[in-house]
Amino acid sequence: MTNARKEVAAGLGRWVGVLGVAALISVPSGPVQAEPMELEVDLSHTSVHFLIGHGGVAKVMYQFRQLNEVSVVFDQEDVSNSRVSAEIEAASLDSNHYYRDNYTRSSTFLDVINHPQITFVSTEIAQTGENTGTMIGDMTIRGETRPVTFDVTFNGTVEHLSGRYMIDGFEATAVFDRRDFGVEAFSPWVGHEIEVMIQLEGIHGRQ
Repeated sequence: MTNARKEVAAGLGRWVGVLGVAALISVPSGPVQAEPMELEVDLSHTSVHFLIGHGGVAKVMYQFRQLNEVSVVFDQEDVSNSRVSAEIEAASLDSNHYYRDNYTRSSTFLDVINHPQITFVSTEIAQTGENTGTMIGDMTIRGETRPVTFDVTFNGTVEHLSGRYMIDGFEATAVFDRRDFGVEAFSPWVGHEIEVMIQLEGIHGRQ
């Protein structure tokens, strides 16, 4: 081999070595973790219902028709990084009975004139199973703030029929005592326990 060819070969060798080191540096040392994802909550497919006992023989179901704001940040890799907040218009309750609903809005129960919103802000979210978890947060009703624990199920991710985006589905349930929030009227004829049931869909793009 001539001296010129030897110099070219040596130069190529040095460049290959440099590129190899650069490639090693650029490769992550471990698996890339997905960032927590803020979902666009689809309010048309999100609902909040609650049940309350009546006379000890049946339960009445209510639905809140107006959700002012719902925010969900979801980290599927580490759910403890997730967070949820919501604001509900208290006067929007509906049990399909005009007079009962107005009475529930009154100062005897929710006092919606002085306390128009019901709010929730998560403080701790933990995974309990493959697709289940608990969510603890501060619930404010009638101006009283108390911790409430929800059992949450992640129902999975599907592609929308249009193919334009993905949908994450969740459901959550909780039981708490209305007397903790200063709502004590007609106890125990009107049950103490409030059973909350939530269905929620969150939209996001393809990853």
